[in-house]
Amino acid sequence: MPQHYKKHLKYLNGFIQSPRSIGTLIPSSPTLCKAMIAEMDWQQADLKVAELGAGDGVLTKHLLKAMSEDSKLCAYEINPLFFEDLDHIDDARLHVCKISAEKLDQPFNVIFSCLPFLSLPLRVSLKILQSVMKILQKTGGCFVLFQYTQKMERVLSRYFDWERKLVMKNFPPAYVYRCTPKGISS
Repeated sequence: MPQHYKKHLKYLNGFIQSPRSIGTLIPSSPTLCKAMIAEMDWQQADLKVAELGAGDGVLTKHLLKAMSEDSKLCAYEINPLFFEDLDHIDDARLHVCKISAEKLDQPFNVIFSCLPFLSLPLRVSLKILQSVMKILQKTGGCFVLFQYTQKMERVLSRYFDWERKLVMKNFPPAYVYRCTPKGISS
């Protein structure tokens, strides 16, 4: 069986077993990953980057390609289904955090998210968003995420000023949001 079919099957099986932690049937498209990465100025040196909901590392690999050699990436993932894939990414800049994004507490310059916020319990989503906001208020950084609907916009607006772009070349199409904490200009 070709590798991309195995990857799709892993997502499908994971979604069936736990739709709250997977949130999608197939991995993000290269177009979606590139749209997310385009929201960041990668010329800055020594960036500290977080990725929430790293999955099997599809966005992780794009982030590592964009980052400078002196930057660091912490990829948060709680689903054991994806641990082996993440552990096999051979890059000294990557630290895989097998804990919930609820425990986010480091001074990141930019935080990327592939979390299915609408599938998570509201309490968990709010806790993560509050943590992201507090961290980025201190660092002056930004938050880049994607969602499949616009239903998170009201919640995002509590904490962030944001801009959105629609990416059609993904299944399903997705909205990419670039967010800055309220009161911090982008």
